[in-house]
Amino acid sequence: MSLVDLQLWIFNLFRLHPETQDLAFKGFLKQRTTDMCDDFEPDWYLEYYPWENRDFYTDKCWRAFANKLKRRRNVTQKFMLYVESSEIKHHAILLKAVHDDYSHMARIVLPGTKCLSTFKYRFIRLVEDLAMTPNDIIAYLAKHYGEQMSPPEAWRARQKALEREFGTFYDSHNLAPRLLKDMASENHRVFVDIKDAEVPGCSGFRVLHRIFWVFDQCSQAFHHCRPVLCIKGMPLCGKYHGVLLTAVALDANDCSIPVACAVVEGETKESWMWFLRNLERAVWHEFAVCIIHDYKREMIHAIEDFLNSSQRQWPKAESRWCMEHLADNFSAYFGDKKLVMMFKKLCQQRRVNKFVKIWKELDELTTKYTADKELAAQSPCNQPNSLEYEAEGDHADDNNRKITKFSDWINMKPMEKWSLAHDRKGARYGIMGTDITDVYKNDPVLKGITCLPLSVIVEVTFLRLVECFKNTSAAANEAIGNPAVNFPEHVQVDMNSKMQKSRMHRVIRIDTDTGKNFHGKVVWRFKVQSRQKTEVVHLNSEDTPNTNKFERSTIRESATCSCNKPQLLHKPCSHVIAVCCQIGVSTATYMSLYYSLTYLGRTWSGKFDESKISLDYRYRYIVPFEDKITTWIPDKRLERGLPSFLTSDRLETVAEEAEQQRSTGDGSAEDNQVATTCAEEPNQI
Repeated sequence: MSLVDLQLWIFNLFRLHPETQDLAFKGFLKQRTTDMCDDFEPDWYLEYYPWENRDFYTDKCWRAFANKLKRRRNVTQKFMLYVESSEIKHHAILLKAVHDDYSHMARIVLPGTKCLSTFKYRFIRLVEDLAMTPNDIIAYLAKHYGEQMSPPEAWRARQKALEREFGTFYDSHNLAPRLLKDMASENHRVFVDIKDAEVPGCSGFRVLHRIFWVFDQCSQAFHHCRPVLCIKGMPLCGKYHGVLLTAVALDANDCSIPVACAVVEGETKESWMWFLRNLERAVWHEFAVCIIHDYKREMIHAIEDFLNSSQRQWPKAESRWCMEHLADNFSAYFGDKKLVMMFKKLCQQRRVNKFVKIWKELDELTTKYTADKELAAQSPCNQPNSLEYEAEGDHADDNNRKITKFSDWINMKPMEKWSLAHDRKGARYGIMGTDITDVYKNDPVLKGITCLPLSVIVEVTFLRLVECFKNTSAAANEAIGNPAVNFPEHVQVDMNSKMQKSRMHRVIRIDTDTGKNFHGKVVWRFKVQSRQKTEVVHLNSEDTPNTNKFERSTIRESATCSCNKPQLLHKPCSHVIAVCCQIGVSTATYMSLYYSLTYLGRTWSGKFDESKISLDYRYRYIVPFEDKITTWIPDKRLERGLPSFLTSDRLETVAEEAEQQRSTGDGSAEDNQVATTCAEEPNQI
């Protein structure tokens, strides 16, 4: 029996998942050489001989060892094979935690029959660079270690490297709740909520379903950011199915801040409702919070129920859709890149007259696009592909109406959800969702963490936040101390461009003497002429009574313009800047404080105590079967195979290896039979 056959037998015996990464084989050998000239020794005397320890990493190591034992003569031997895995110690409890009808005896597909899941190298680069793709891993291992492997094998190498460095994916479900609870109990600056279920008949064991956490420093930082939270979900790519949910805010410099994180079983209406309810318990803002989210049915229904709930703790809240995700949906109906770009331009348009013009043009182009596609589908030469054309073109909405033009597709969608020009009270502050589309690829805190074990996701986000707060706070304080810097970097670049443009404007004051007084509100009106058009600017000054009667009222300054930009973005346009230069008023007067250097410094002023997390927690918390201590285990039903983008490559690789073995005659008939089974029977998980 080959070691691969033994591995398959272990999988079936203990009902383990075929992608179990920490399955290790160790051999313990005792042997005594017998010689005719030596005195006779009884068989029990062998028990006093020391054990020799052997590690079997590959099938090649196992066969070489077995053949060596077979060739030895006049030797009394005792051999014991030891199998180690994090799941075997709890396998009976794991099976009790699932339903009786659960079966995991499906055909097993391994990425290669010549290599086990254990690798003899500690691939440090695979741990340090979490953004590496399977192709990057293949190139790296080939260059530095001479390892030639397929994408599935490269993926398994990454998984094994992570488990050697951080512990197993299985144990991480027990470590993550303990780590967060310890951090919360030590300084009370971590909000944690855990949803679990007790295992019937197994006291002290609970199945971990969901976990939510917010660091207080991030919650306090959100108070000084624009009241906009972008929520997004990203599937985990480790051993277990799951989704990492995050709520991200943007500071004055458009840098992202992960305010809240959670790991749930999937993106369902129930899981999003659970996330939102915890979010409003842990995070607060003095103004109405705008939630920007993907255009997904589960999220839309969850947010609608959340906003309409009578038990909501936030005083006011709005919801808007992410432009990028809605554009992907648009592309499914009208798959032309130019049309998609035009739709994005429509979403970001601030002037109503231009908005109407682009809408009309989109109607004309999408009507032509649909007609051309239907004509191509009816062509005799394209009849074999008619199903493909039907899948792409003849879409219908929820009311089974045929989509023939842009208006048919968009009419049922409220404009305030996706159009910046119709954004009521500028709730989204100009944030369309582009900033957070690739947040899991570009954000310095969230980059690459979806491949990590659960406890390491918590650990890495904490340590990265410590570094991020430290560096960004230092940069913000340096900018605040520089008298030549008036605004954060991104805001300053935008203001410089508008200032240059404002020099081409001509300002005419409509109210020559004093501003008009409307119920305690003073308004000054100006006409601003440019080469193409004339805009009307209103500068408003209003006394706002203070809640404390012993303090003086404050004067609130605001500006509006017929171009609509100040109302939507909460910062001055080039026309308002031209007026400010004319009357000698600082442009910062009509800039929202959320774009100021002061608020930028306050955003990153939180201090993390790095001593609250010790990297030896992985060893301190693994205390199986100890009384009065809860042990969390994963839901066995969420075990996964290889990621979907690797499945086809895996089957092709196994098939090629099986064919190569047949043609060369290398390997036993039993091995060839195993390879053939793997190639013909896909994973049914």
